[in-house]
Amino acid sequence: MRFVLANMLALLAAPIGAAVGVLGLAKAAGRLTTWRDASGGSSWMYSMPMGGGIWQTISVLARALAAFGVSRIAFAVLAVRPTAYFAGAVVLILLAWDVWRLRLLRRAPALSPPPELVTVERFKIGMGLLTSLLVAYLFLHT
Repeated sequence: MRFVLANMLALLAAPIGAAVGVLGLAKAAGRLTTWRDASGGSSWMYSMPMGGGIWQTISVLARALAAFGVSRIAFAVLAVRPTAYFAGAVVLILLAWDVWRLRLLRRAPALSPPPELVTVERFKIGMGLLTSLLVAYLFLHT
């Protein structure tokens, strides 16, 4: 029972940890911009510039470390050893996240994205996969 609970808890925590990891890094680097409602309402949102190859590499590393870090905490709290299947599932979640962002970018009906933006997103997919696999290996062997 602990094994199933640990896997479910870690699988739910991994994407949340990944998002918090990237947002925390962006906040520390001063890359988040807060947009407020022009009419004086309470609506707001954050945006972050795309950045170049170095930023993309650092952000996918932070994302993978955060995702696997919170997963490791969930497994440690319940005293269960993580499996390669779980690590593969987290890698696939992070890869699906990147592919979804590229598909979302490319299917904008009214605007065609600049080729540089598509290139950076493709680079991020490749770098994200390599980084996630490396962190997954460390996750399993530490």
